[in-house]
Amino acid sequence: MSKQIAHIIVDVDGTLLDSKRDIAGAQKWVLEQLGVSGYQLEDLYRTIGRKLEDTFQELLPPELHHRIPEAAVMYREYYRPRALETTVLFPGVRATLEELRRRGIPLAVATTKSTMTTQRILSHFKVDHYFAQVQGTDGVPYKPDPYILQKILREQHWRPDDTLMVGDAREDLQAGKAAGVWTCGVTYGALTRSELETIPHDFRIDRFDDLLKIVL
Repeated sequence: MSKQIAHIIVDVDGTLLDSKRDIAGAQKWVLEQLGVSGYQLEDLYRTIGRKLEDTFQELLPPELHHRIPEAAVMYREYYRPRALETTVLFPGVRATLEELRRRGIPLAVATTKSTMTTQRILSHFKVDHYFAQVQGTDGVPYKPDPYILQKILREQHWRPDDTLMVGDAREDLQAGKAAGVWTCGVTYGALTRSELETIPHDFRIDRFDDLLKIVL
């Protein structure tokens, strides 16, 4: 590392929040409404963090691909009132965010969720105040496009070469590389350790509080 990390951008689902059961449950409900059965919740975890339309393109059979836009709408309407039924913060998240703030390291969020939904969820867990910017994907390109990260860098006046992107999905790490920031993959989210090893990244952590070892 050429210099100390001064700023951190984090993903939400699979990085801050263990939300996979609520998300996969909503996906499974949509699939069943469209007549597609046979998926277990565990089968759907790997799709978390992707654009909804891409997720349903993979999960729906080709003869139902014309219903992908409808599936995305159904998912959002079903998921939003149920987003917090089983979702919890991963161990160590709150204490780590507090320590990073104490050390003067600003944080931001970059997620495929909408900004409104993300703010509501972070507020529910009383961690919203740790973030200088909560940036959802509202009318902007989805990761792995680097736009969402570049938007944060530009609006916060952060330099790419001292900023770290932390995420659990392939798209998080690819977006980070494309934006020219440092990247850190987590092994407890959407990807297995072996899957993570196939994606270029600079750091890897097994627990969120391991982040302190990297930046401090």
